[in-house]
Amino acid sequence: MTNIPPQESLSQFFEENTPVLVEVRFPRMGTSPDWYLCDAESEFDAIWERLGIGAEVHLHSAWEMKDSSRPVVLSR
Repeated sequence: MTNIPPQESLSQFFEENTPVLVEVRFPRMGTSPDWYLCDAESEFDAIWERLGIGAEVHLHSAWEMKDSSRPVVLSR
């Protein structure tokens, strides 16, 4: 897991992988993850701002049908 990457890296990820499937996990909370589909980085920013400390965010290309590439993982 890494902290949020530099803004340029996140912007590049959205440019290359739109739409982006966002999975928000809540470790040690016994709950299912939340899922979002973002067409723009601004939509992701709104989700990121609402998250509390300890949440894990996994970003995937919505068009990638197999798990051959590693997702971007962010932690709050």
